[in-house]
Amino acid sequence: MSTISPVISCEPGLTTHVPSFETGFTPWDISHLFSVFDSSMNLIPHSAQEYLSPDSVNRSGPDVVPMDSYTDERRKKRKLSNRESAKRSRVKKQKHLEDMNIQLNQLKTENGELENQIRYVLHHFQRTETENNRLRLEQRMLHSTLLNIRQVLMLHQIDRSSDCVTWPYSL
Repeated sequence: MSTISPVISCEPGLTTHVPSFETGFTPWDISHLFSVFDSSMNLIPHSAQEYLSPDSVNRSGPDVVPMDSYTDERRKKRKLSNRESAKRSRVKKQKHLEDMNIQLNQLKTENGELENQIRYVLHHFQRTETENNRLRLEQRMLHSTLLNIRQVLMLHQIDRSSDCVTWPYSL
């Protein structure tokens, strides 16, 4: 203990030398600090205060449970609550897993149907493309045949017209 001279008087100019602890608090300060725990203001609910009061272990009666029994009961309740929570979590996880499997199967089915539709469309596209290529080739052949027929007709007309021009003179 060291001696610090705090002023504890209400009147100016009066100082009292009081021993103080290393924290700087005097015995009165410390008793004042701890008076919070002894105050008439009850911060702990009545039922919990019975369990926490020092003489509750020695008392007997139906409403008083020893401290060890109380903590064991709380521990058991907490374990039970944790087990139930873990069980709910497992059930929820299992339900989610089942839902995901159902969704996976639906998506696989839908994917298979879409693949079939793609194959169907590709097959018809290839058939249409083959038919278009055949028709283009036929169109080129017909165009070529038409050009040849025109040439023959033109030559035939030229040949006739040349016969007409020379006919009167060919005697």
